[in-house]
Amino acid sequence: MPYSTVRRVLDNEYPKYRKHLKALDRDSKTLRFANPLSDEVIDSLCDKWEKDHEHNILFAIENDDLELIAVAHIAIDEKHDMELAFSVLKGYQGQGMGNHLMKRAIQWCRTHNFLEGSMVCLSTNSVIKHLCTKYGIHMASEYGETLADIHLDHPSLNTYVEEATSSNLAIMDYWGKRMPRMLAFK
Repeated sequence: MPYSTVRRVLDNEYPKYRKHLKALDRDSKTLRFANPLSDEVIDSLCDKWEKDHEHNILFAIENDDLELIAVAHIAIDEKHDMELAFSVLKGYQGQGMGNHLMKRAIQWCRTHNFLEGSMVCLSTNSVIKHLCTKYGIHMASEYGETLADIHLDHPSLNTYVEEATSSNLAIMDYWGKRMPRMLAFK
């Protein structure tokens, strides 16, 4: 798969998330937010998240044009609990990006001691339900929504090694995509 490197989105790149969310088709917006939100509502949410990037952690897969094509959003509340949300642009769905994002988000949460949380999704969202099952996340459905109750294991030494490896690979990918552009301007 050509797009599998997941990297943390830098604080100054959060406007790319706004662009990503607005680029989602109606069905993908519904899967992400349980409703097809308007651009105005997305702007309002993104304004809040951009101001509080310490409690809104983003991981993404980007294409060769440096656009975010798949994003994991980890929202951390005052009780130190997290909520996970995922979105993938329509043309990139079905390529395993959600799996890469969920694995990376869980890895980051474990190494940063965010072990309790939730995720809300539509009961019809078979992809996210499959990923929850794959990663041992318990789900309960009620009134057309599925609530995933997240209880992660404490990190092991292997978790820290995997986190460092993932971070370093993401840094190499980040600069590998940007260096040719920088050199072209010289």
